[in-house]
Amino acid sequence: VTGAGGSIGSELSRMLARCGPSELVLIDLSENALFEIDRQIAQLAPNLTRHALLHDVVDAVGTQDYFRQFEPQIIFHAAAHKHVPMMEDHPEAAIDNNLFGTKSVADASAAVGADRFVLISSDKAVNPSSMMGATKRLAELYVQWLGGLSTTKFSMVRFGNVLASAGSVLNIWS
Repeated sequence: VTGAGGSIGSELSRMLARCGPSELVLIDLSENALFEIDRQIAQLAPNLTRHALLHDVVDAVGTQDYFRQFEPQIIFHAAAHKHVPMMEDHPEAAIDNNLFGTKSVADASAAVGADRFVLISSDKAVNPSSMMGATKRLAELYVQWLGGLSTTKFSMVRFGNVLASAGSVLNIWS
């Protein structure tokens, strides 16, 4: 799970831990978020073999190295910058993380012959009117294109505003 310490990634990680996988690899760039989800998974599933990787998925070489080391079967790619106003102020960060980070993880998934890759995208990718939405749409297009070339099954899901997630409109408006 990339973005394992984020709102969506951490919930996915907890759900996956309950399913009893042989191993769970947690990847996040935020040390504190990664520490916290790793601690939670250790309590939730004490016998589960897990690996907490402090890593920036934009680093394509490092991502490939980790994927070769762990040979994941299923990848949930939740690492992304999601705050629309922040990405308008920092478009290069949106492009780097949302597009090139996705490319890095998708390419690594195909390279190791993973069974499945799931991109967690955004409703903002529909007719995008913001930098965040445009970068998520470009990431979707890349994943669709790569899916036509690979034995890995590529798919994506678009989430709208997730209640109680970090930066949720419910928190902002209240």
